[in-house]
Amino acid sequence: MRERLKDQDVVTVCGYGHLGDGNLHVNISVREPNPAVYALVEPFIYEWTSQHKGSVSAEHGIGLAKKHVIHLSKNQTSLNLMRQIKQMMDPNNIMNPYKLF
Repeated sequence: MRERLKDQDVVTVCGYGHLGDGNLHVNISVREPNPAVYALVEPFIYEWTSQHKGSVSAEHGIGLAKKHVIHLSKNQTSLNLMRQIKQMMDPNNIMNPYKLF
């Protein structure tokens, strides 16, 4: 990641996580908001994670921010099953409406 961002005004790149369950996180510090850094990092992280059979979310769930990339770590069969379980458990869609389904 440092190599990928070498031409950007990045202060630090730090990888960390939960060793026991394999959750990895990347924290990239910049001096001020920089859309160029975001554009270099976000697609790369999601694609790399998908290629290595990882998941784009872990203990915090998918939420709204990563809804558009769930297909990179869950196949259509799994997504259909999740949708069916959600409909069965919450037919009126009152629990976390619009979060994923």
